[in-house]
Amino acid sequence: MSGLEILSIAANATIQDAGRPGFLRYGLSAGGAVDPYALAEGQALLGNAPDDAALEFAGAGGRFLARSDVWLATSGAEMTLTVNGDARPWRQSFGLRAGDELRLGPPQTGVYAYLHVAGGFQTEQVLGSRSTHLRAGLGTVPRPGIVLPFRADLPHSQQPLKLPRPGSFSRRCFRVLPAPQADLFSAETRQRFLAQEFRIGQMRDRMGMRLEVEGSAAFQAETGLSIASDATNLGDVQITGDGTPVVLLVERGSAGGYPRLVTVISADLAALAQVPSGELIRFQEISRDDAVVELRKYRREINTLKDLVQPVFRDPHQISGLSGMNLIGGVIRGDEEDNHDDD
Repeated sequence: MSGLEILSIAANATIQDAGRPGFLRYGLSAGGAVDPYALAEGQALLGNAPDDAALEFAGAGGRFLARSDVWLATSGAEMTLTVNGDARPWRQSFGLRAGDELRLGPPQTGVYAYLHVAGGFQTEQVLGSRSTHLRAGLGTVPRPGIVLPFRADLPHSQQPLKLPRPGSFSRRCFRVLPAPQADLFSAETRQRFLAQEFRIGQMRDRMGMRLEVEGSAAFQAETGLSIASDATNLGDVQITGDGTPVVLLVERGSAGGYPRLVTVISADLAALAQVPSGELIRFQEISRDDAVVELRKYRREINTLKDLVQPVFRDPHQISGLSGMNLIGGVIRGDEEDNHDDD
């Protein structure tokens, strides 16, 4: 059977694509990749369609066995990566042959990392998407022993490709707009929130991330918790009953009754989600017009990723087994073996 067999995997790993937009009215948030830019990186490296499915990891990786030849790529938060024990660079495409073992270790930068295959993982589609939505119980949940299918009939370039590392991983200031219930908070509370430095808490998942406040009074709305529940927005910062801010992410509830003070702009939300727990962040309020400009810029950056893709040229001194290759009497075989080392 063609596919990538899971030998071990982090419990919070999921299959993700662009999600299921359009179902919020029925109580289902869109889900999909937490970091759309990282999803697009892998698609650009492999020539995949924008909505092809990838494996998403948060905080830990796993071990995998190739059941057949396949081309893959990695993106997002940088993890340790080895093929048959040999270290490989991140944010590149590479090949595996049947029987090769791939290992992904803990992230070195960021939180959410992605493993892509050419043509995308061919797991079951539910409501038009392959995304795993943990709270709704939709999609495939990756578990040891499962073989994730992929298309074995795709023509693949044998040239490994790479992308530059984006600068977003170093960001610690994120732009926001007033949220739907911002007027329920006093001017002093709103100003204090924007002046406050927050620590990313350990309590976080695809639904949301808690922000810890040290040495400061809690943030409370003037009307307390008496507001009616209404639809939530991606990036809303809810203020819970104890005054703790929570940033809502892709698997948020479709409606909520906690007042929302600000909303992280769409262009900054993925970068915020990639900040590791324990790091300090701040917020900066901008105008709605500026937020629209930044969203258009962000989408252009995603759409032009394919123009940043470059071929990988390896130093011959770094190619294992080069001395044993028949590069004179068998040029084609030598190239094939070299490609295997580059995969």
